[in-house]
Amino acid sequence: MNVALESFVKTHADHFVQHRRRMLMTIEKIINPLLAEVKKIDAKFDFELIGPNSFYVVKSPTHVEVLLIFQGIDPEEISIEDGQTPAGFSLARLTGKRMVSRWKFCSGNSNPSKVYLSAKIVKEKLFELVKRVVNDEPNEHEGKANIAVNEAGDDDTISLLVSGHDAEPFSLDLVPAIPCPGRWVFSAHAWKSKPADWVNRKLKEELIRSGIHLVARPSPRKSGYQWQIDFPGPMRKLLELDMGCRTKCLLILEIIMENMQPCKERCDSFQLETLVMCVTEKFPIKSFWSDEKLTNRFLDIMKELQRCLSERSLSHIFLPNVNLFRDVDKLALDSWEEGVQKVLKDPEIFLNTFELFKYTTSL
Repeated sequence: MNVALESFVKTHADHFVQHRRRMLMTIEKIINPLLAEVKKIDAKFDFELIGPNSFYVVKSPTHVEVLLIFQGIDPEEISIEDGQTPAGFSLARLTGKRMVSRWKFCSGNSNPSKVYLSAKIVKEKLFELVKRVVNDEPNEHEGKANIAVNEAGDDDTISLLVSGHDAEPFSLDLVPAIPCPGRWVFSAHAWKSKPADWVNRKLKEELIRSGIHLVARPSPRKSGYQWQIDFPGPMRKLLELDMGCRTKCLLILEIIMENMQPCKERCDSFQLETLVMCVTEKFPIKSFWSDEKLTNRFLDIMKELQRCLSERSLSHIFLPNVNLFRDVDKLALDSWEEGVQKVLKDPEIFLNTFELFKYTTSL
């Protein structure tokens, strides 16, 4: 089956990868001028410009989430109160006088002796600024692209709808995030303290130094003050490690899962990366991922995905109590599982007869 896998990559990977690259270039052209205008209106909302090293999650070929990394918030003046319910969320208490003075307008009705930064209010204020910029100059930020603010959504997501000439529209979610370099959280202590296997001690220390991000994704509890704990920096560094055919396995997995699912909700790029990381922990030595073992590792990944879908559970690498399938619709999980079963029924025939979805978006 190695031949079928290599042929699959040769046939489909270039188109898939080029689409992703065009997607990021288009997003960069759209978002950076918008962020510059937002900063002109309110200098507190100062974000890093989008570039090749930005953090994003591909939800589907026409839906992308991009993290907007704050530059106007000092993480040294934030106390991260971990151990919240549900797992994977925390409170951000403002501790410095400057931060309290600057951001109290985003703290709502919290206790005056303990000022907590509200993720919900931060998003609402940013949403207002984004709408103002887009509505004032709707077509200024990308030559032929039409940009509109998506007012729908129950979770206050800042979403833009982008369309262009002869192109299928796509949606772009903007999620504010506070970088906290050098900070770790108690709920991730198990990963920090467990014996090193494929991650040596020096690398683990480097990952911990890169820290976490507090991300303004909606909390299942609907709490406006909770921030999701995220590890985009450490995750990227782990994925960039040279582990033989692992990168190729992930690429094949992404192509298959993005193209074969009939339901609207897709298995996103972060979930698939997490799955591959889980399999890496089972096969932590690089020789287990040699090109000769491509078939074995690919099948291991697909079987692990089948198991996770049947159990409705995929554990976060750094936060083992967080289930990444927790909020996924049951019909979507059933559809994904059915697709994986088709692959495993006869992998070679599936790979040889696979047809890549031809993207028509302006991405």
